[in-house]
Amino acid sequence: MRIGIGVMLGISLVIGGCGGSRNDTAASACSAEIGKRMNGRSFTLDLKDMAEHAKTEATDTVLLKSTVVMDKGLPSEDKQSFECRVRFDASGNANVLYLQFNFNNADLRNAQ
Repeated sequence: MRIGIGVMLGISLVIGGCGGSRNDTAASACSAEIGKRMNGRSFTLDLKDMAEHAKTEATDTVLLKSTVVMDKGLPSEDKQSFECRVRFDASGNANVLYLQFNFNNADLRNAQ
């Protein structure tokens, strides 16, 4: 199953329209940004986990850390942790400031 940018934006709008918390809105913004970076590759995220582990860094900034699973169920399945920083503007819109994938290189160390 491939998740398209339109689907992710739709999820963002639904969560935002339901009066979700700032953390929910931040998780949706990060999810949409990750979707833009996947270049059509399928991926899964746990938005609830992302929102639950969000940390307020400033009055207008939230940092989320979680894991994205790419190509779930396929031989090319891969898990990557990531950090995503979101800033809220005066009207409450969420903007992704920073997105970093933290690649696990444990497999590379074991191969040597």
